[in-house]
Amino acid sequence: MSENKNTIVDLDIIQPCYNPLPGWEQSVWLHYTDVMELLPGVAVNLIIVNDGSVKNIDDKTVQFLKERIKDFQYISYEPNRGKGNALRTGIKASKGRLQIYTDIDFPYELIHIKEIYELLVQGADIVSGVRKKNYYQTLSPQRWLASKMSQILNRLFLRLPFNDTQSGLKGINRKGRMIFLRTTIERYLADTEFLALAAKTRKLKLVPHEVSLREGIILSKMSFNTFMREFRNFITVYSIVFKRKA
Repeated sequence: MSENKNTIVDLDIIQPCYNPLPGWEQSVWLHYTDVMELLPGVAVNLIIVNDGSVKNIDDKTVQFLKERIKDFQYISYEPNRGKGNALRTGIKASKGRLQIYTDIDFPYELIHIKEIYELLVQGADIVSGVRKKNYYQTLSPQRWLASKMSQILNRLFLRLPFNDTQSGLKGINRKGRMIFLRTTIERYLADTEFLALAAKTRKLKLVPHEVSLREGIILSKMSFNTFMREFRNFITVYSIVFKRKA
């Protein structure tokens, strides 16, 4: 872990990581540099959580980032436990006033990180990326179906103020952090559990914010087994949220 303990951190950017593509470390460095240019004067700490990867991440790739990013934390554990666990691990380790989490390839337009940061500074407790309609035109049939099913279930059962919970780009302050650390789902639907718990909490400012994918981003396919596992997780989320007091 590389960290400047004397720096007061304004913002932690948290990225879960599992079997990233070759060259991921150079991509992270380039996009992190662009984010820093968008946020001049903001002390930004980058936290990467290696969720039990078995390829493309090693001491050399991590050292590449340690040598270039002054405020950098690297957390690694085995075995793979899922995105929800990786996010909780990174958020628990964060020290900044605010946190934004996103995927390791920075899939959304970087300007959205600045926009979400500014909304948090202005008083939002949670800012949740909501994907624009053109996002769904880029999806495989399996992912399109999963996304639409997720939105229908969210609307019918979870009573959320908006239906898109899975953008993977969200910002939180201290109040939002406390809610996220109450989640229990290990994998993707930790996002849904988080927003469902937040929606039940009184006096919490939850703000949706439209986001767009960066040009050239290719999303992976979703297998039938993954689809069924996440459907079972949705049932678990429903049970957890509506049996638990806000």
